Amino acid sequence: MEHPSHTAAPRQERLIIAVDRAMYHVARHWLWLLNGAGALLVLLAILAPLLNAAGHSTAARAIYRIFSLVCHQRPDRSFVLAGEPLAYCQRDAAIYGGLLVAGLLYAPLRQRIRPAGLGVAAALAAPMALDGLTQLVGLRESTAALRVTTGALFALGVAWVVFPRLAEGFAEIEQTLWVRFDRLAREGRARPLAPHPRREERFG
Repeated sequence: MEHPSHTAAPRQERLIIAVDRAMYHVARHWLWLLNGAGALLVLLAILAPLLNAAGHSTAARAIYRIFSLVCHQRPDRSFVLAGEPLAYCQRDAAIYGGLLVAGLLYAPLRQRIRPAGLGVAAALAAPMALDGLTQLVGLRESTAALRVTTGALFALGVAWVVFPRLAEGFAEIEQTLWVRFDRLAREGRARPLAPHPRREERFG
């Protein structure tokens, strides 16, 4: 009978290789994953009022409850669909929708876009902060147009700062893992990673 210590190292190595392989695919497809998550957030907010209007109140309540953790969900500050409010307010709709649009536009333009500095991000976030704060303290009442505009500007700032930096970080992870798996494949310890068209261009 084989002693457990004789198989511990190979099993641990197989686990590490499996995790690294998964990380490599995440690094390669991070933007698709991020846009998929963004699309889900938008679709769920739209689905909630449709479910409510169709009589599926239990499913609708579950979605509303989830988004209540991040949004006040005031009906007077929310868009209405089929006679029911979306699962989050107008400003949040602009933020989530704006991030999704930014992610979809970033995909074909990623090679041309440099990351914005924090000053640019602060400037794009300032209108939303000013609009929300003056409304909160009772100086004035915001409008749907202002909520949407300031939310969209905030989303643009976040995307402009975060997306290019994520691209750089995941590119480094992808390169590191490619080199590791190339070595393991030559040693016969792991299957090589599937090649992709830009490998020679990116990794030399």
